[in-house]
Amino acid sequence: MGEVPKQLKPFLFKKGEVANPAGRPKGKTMKEFAREFLLAMTDEDKINFMNSLEPDVVWKMAEGTPPQDVNIHGEIRMPIYLPSTLMEKRELPQITGTNSE
Repeated sequence: MGEVPKQLKPFLFKKGEVANPAGRPKGKTMKEFAREFLLAMTDEDKINFMNSLEPDVVWKMAEGTPPQDVNIHGEIRMPIYLPSTLMEKRELPQITGTNSE
């Protein structure tokens, strides 16, 4: 990380200083609350609840959120299958350059 501008230095935390000295508020977290709420439901209530949600939300609940930081580097090679009649006649399109459409 680079040098912090001097205008911002008074607003930075000092070493050993924390933003919330009292810690997390006492009581249940939303995750704990939701878990207990769902465990208290009957199977029929759970089915009705799941049916009220969007399918992608249900998928994320079951499988987790897909990775959002996917980077593709390098060359992607994909085989192209041509009909044998084109291969026999050698009527193949000419491709020039690397970015053909």
